[in-house]
Amino acid sequence: MSTRLRIALVIVGTLAALGALTVVAVLAFDLHVLVQMLLDPQSIVEGVVDEYLSANPHVPELRADDPLLKSRKILITSNINEFTANEVAARLLYLSAVDPRRPIDLYLSTQGGWVDSAFTIIDAMDLIEAPVNTWAIGGCYSAGALILAAGTGRRYATADAVLMVHASLDEDTKRPYSYERLALERYERVWRDRAALPEDWFPLVGDEEYYLSPDEALQFHLIDEIVPVSSDKENPPPRHQAMKRTP
Repeated sequence: MSTRLRIALVIVGTLAALGALTVVAVLAFDLHVLVQMLLDPQSIVEGVVDEYLSANPHVPELRADDPLLKSRKILITSNINEFTANEVAARLLYLSAVDPRRPIDLYLSTQGGWVDSAFTIIDAMDLIEAPVNTWAIGGCYSAGALILAAGTGRRYATADAVLMVHASLDEDTKRPYSYERLALERYERVWRDRAALPEDWFPLVGDEEYYLSPDEALQFHLIDEIVPVSSDKENPPPRHQAMKRTP
């Protein structure tokens, strides 16, 4: 075999080896990324949900003959997401425009959801003139409990309700100009201004979940009143018997 041929074979072999190593490195990197995404699937879920919501725009239906609208009631029984925020904010703005003095009742039975969507509802409550009474019925968790505590009127829970405060932010909140920093600041601001959570719960990071009975929610000032559930529907207890928050 000539020297020139041997050199050519060495070069070809080296290039093939480098190519193989490159492929292995790329596959290893992609596998590492895939493993990380599977360990923390929130980014995948967010992308899927955002794409779905973008592809399926939804216009709230506001009808004057809607029995709930006529009685100035809004019911949330789904997750807090862009659809929910759109629907609820539109109804809040509509009812306040119809009568800015009469209270609006917002009933919450939800597993929680997106914090940004929760703040769309909270901001709408703060912007309108009509007071918004919030009610925890069934299970009121995470973003739902945040909206409950941020009510601008009276805040109620039924005697059978279960509430949950979620320390859902677990990213680096000290990094300058990060979303996580701002998200934690506004999240904790609501809890500090409109409730009295134990100080050792702060900062609200680490994915901790704190489940509360109505009595505990009253103690921590998430609500102002517990409304008894009467077994005698013919003769319900007068409203003044409801348990109220002590100063």
